[in-house]
Amino acid sequence: MLIYLQAIDSPEDRTRFEALYTAYRGLMFHVANRILQNPQDAEDAVHMAFLSLAGCRLPAELGPQARHLAATVAERKAIDLYRARRRRSEVGLEEEEHLPGCAPPPSDGTLAGAMAALPPRYREVLLLKYYNGYSAGEIGTLLDTTAANVRQLIARAKKKLAVELAERGAPV
Repeated sequence: MLIYLQAIDSPEDRTRFEALYTAYRGLMFHVANRILQNPQDAEDAVHMAFLSLAGCRLPAELGPQARHLAATVAERKAIDLYRARRRRSEVGLEEEEHLPGCAPPPSDGTLAGAMAALPPRYREVLLLKYYNGYSAGEIGTLLDTTAANVRQLIARAKKKLAVELAERGAPV
């Protein structure tokens, strides 16, 4: 953990990071291991996720937002690692429709149902933007993409969400 703490300047951010590390490292490993099916690769993905988290603004307190952030970053790093390793060898893995940490809170409302129907990538960027309050640049850093790409993903996700809501009869 000392490696990560060296990348953080303020003592408050270090305290937040330590709490996040302690609370969610097991969850992050579980998420990464479900995708990669290999404990060593999952550890690598979690390490890369913590390096990304050390360089971004963390939630002030532990809770659903922090849990979602940790799970999403670990998932994205695991998928990136899987894709990089898949280029070298062919192994079958299909992205699940409902990955942990990516689903909106369960509800009977039409919005939650429409969010659950979105592809995981769209759901993630919408939740990071509107539920967690991150900017496009911060989301880009977390997901290893550009801010312009994040804005485009958000626009596409909003269009898809509007279509889903219209199909469910909700006013858009």
